[in-house]
Amino acid sequence: MNYSKILKNLKQTPPPELNDHILVIDAMNMLIRSFSLLKAMSPTGHHIGGLVGFLRSLGYVTRIFDPTRVIVVWDGKGGSANRKNIDPNYKANRATSRITHWGLYDTKAEETEALIGQLFRTKDYLECLPLQQIMMEKLEADDIIAYLAQQADKNNKKITIISSDKDFLQMVNKNIEVYAPVKKKTFTADNIEDELKVIPENYNIVKALLGDNSDGLKGVKGLGIKTIVSEFPDLVNKPNVTLDYVFEVCEEKLEGKKIFSKIVHDWDKVETNYKLMNLHESVLDDTEKNTILNIIKEDIPDLQAGAFLHLLDNDKIEGVTKNTEGWLENFRGLTVFKK
Repeated sequence: MNYSKILKNLKQTPPPELNDHILVIDAMNMLIRSFSLLKAMSPTGHHIGGLVGFLRSLGYVTRIFDPTRVIVVWDGKGGSANRKNIDPNYKANRATSRITHWGLYDTKAEETEALIGQLFRTKDYLECLPLQQIMMEKLEADDIIAYLAQQADKNNKKITIISSDKDFLQMVNKNIEVYAPVKKKTFTADNIEDELKVIPENYNIVKALLGDNSDGLKGVKGLGIKTIVSEFPDLVNKPNVTLDYVFEVCEEKLEGKKIFSKIVHDWDKVETNYKLMNLHESVLDDTEKNTILNIIKEDIPDLQAGAFLHLLDNDKIEGVTKNTEGWLENFRGLTVFKK
C-alpha cells in the first residue's frame, strides 16, 4: 500500500491557536447559582457552596468545551448604575430578595456578606489557574462579554458563553454559542431558532415586549411569544428588523385585537426595555475596548498547582471534586497556547 500517497492526500489541520476557541464565564451568574443551590460546608462549619460550586462548574465546562483560552468576567463596581439611571426598576428586586431558601442565613445582610466573602476567595483560587479575569468599573459583565463575542465573531473565531442569562441568546450565530448550565444545553446557530421561535438578532425585540422578571423589567401584559410570532411574522426570519416595524404593525391593526392598543399604550416601556437589553450596540468607550483587546492578546498565565492546593489546605477543603488532581489537569492543556 502506498502510505505516502495517503498522507499526501489527507487534509492538513493546523494546530489550534491562542484565540481559536474562547470560553467566557459569566462569573456572578455562576457564583450566585452555586451559592444558592449547593449547601456544601467546610470542616469549620462555614458555607462554601458558592466557592466549591463555581470551581466544579468551571472545571466541567473547561473539560467539555476544550477551549484555547478561558476568560472569567465579573460585574464591575457600579456596573448596573447606568441602566438603573434609565429605569430605577432594573434589578431592584435583587436588593431585597434572598438568594438561598434553606435557613442558613438569618438576614439578607448576613447572606450578602457571606456571598461577598466567597466571591473574593473564588478570585484567589482563579489567580492560580491558566485563565484571565476581567472586571471593569461601571460595566456589567454582560457588556464586556458582548464585546468579546463581537470581536471573536469579527475575526471568525469561536466563542462559548457560559451563562443562564437569556439576554446572551440574541448574539448566537455561526461563531457565538451559549451554554445554559441550568438546562445543560448549548445553543448554537443550528438549534437557537427552535428555542426562541425567532432569529437571534430579533430576540431583543421579543424580550422588550415580554419584559424580564429576573431583571425587574415588566413587559406588555397579556402578550406571549405565540402572539408575537403570529402578529409580527417578520421577527421570525427577517434580519434587520427594528422596533419601528412593531409599532407600525400596531398602528395599522389598532382597531383590531386589544393587544395592539396595549403595546402602543406601553410603548415607552417597550423602548426602555429594548435599550436595556440590547447587547448588539456596545456601551464601552475606546479605552475600555482597548483594555479588553489587550487582554486577549496576552499569553495565558501558567498553572500554579502548588498555590492552588495550598489554598485548599488553608481553607480546610479536602478537594473541589473527588479527584482534584484530575480537575487541575483540565487546565494544564491551556498552557500550551503561547505566542
